[in-house]
Amino acid sequence: MNNEEKSGFIQLLDLVGKITAILMILCWAVTIAEAYIKFLPTDGIIPTLIAYVDMYAPITLMVIVGLEAVWDKPLLVKLLVILACAAIVICSFFPDVRATIENYAGLTQLAK
Repeated sequence: MNNEEKSGFIQLLDLVGKITAILMILCWAVTIAEAYIKFLPTDGIIPTLIAYVDMYAPITLMVIVGLEAVWDKPLLVKLLVILACAAIVICSFFPDVRATIENYAGLTQLAK
């Protein structure tokens, strides 16, 4: 499928995915270089930005590529991927909600 055949939303996902991937590559390159040559400050905005990119960019890229892959598929497939992405985001960023779901479903007793 070439660019003319892609819908506007797929093109947007493609662009955001490319930007996210490049940002991840740059962040990892800086992190690896920092491991060998200490050149970044230990506190401030730069280490904070690198930590956020390391934490959120892989999840963002996974959601973008997943949505891009199923966007032209049947509605049920799209809904399953969107629900899976929502579950990942909720469990990753809202641990209290995850704990509530585990308690409600009785999963905490199974883990003991």
